[in-house]
Amino acid sequence: MKKHISIITAGAILSMPMFAFAAAQNFGELVKIAISMVKSLIPLVIALSLLYFSWGLFQLVKTNNENAREDAIKMMTFGILALFVMVSVWGLVNILTTTVFAGGLATPLLK
Repeated sequence: MKKHISIITAGAILSMPMFAFAAAQNFGELVKIAISMVKSLIPLVIALSLLYFSWGLFQLVKTNNENAREDAIKMMTFGILALFVMVSVWGLVNILTTTVFAGGLATPLLK
């Protein structure tokens, strides 16, 4: 019985995006919905990266074993690196969208 409930639950969860995309009347609205979903996930991914770094810091402070300390330092390094890359790409994308696509620096001087 538990197997059937888990299959039904997984099917319901996997079909939720279809219900969200069913509200779109055309492809443009579908793209806007997809972009808004991705924009809402960006802070979550950044928070997970910060949590990964914090967990590595906690492991570094907690342990006395040299191998575990090296692993914790690697976790912290990858956490900071991931955080830096995500925030940098997010910033570059925002700069490009405001300057190129919103009529910022890319507008012609003569009409």
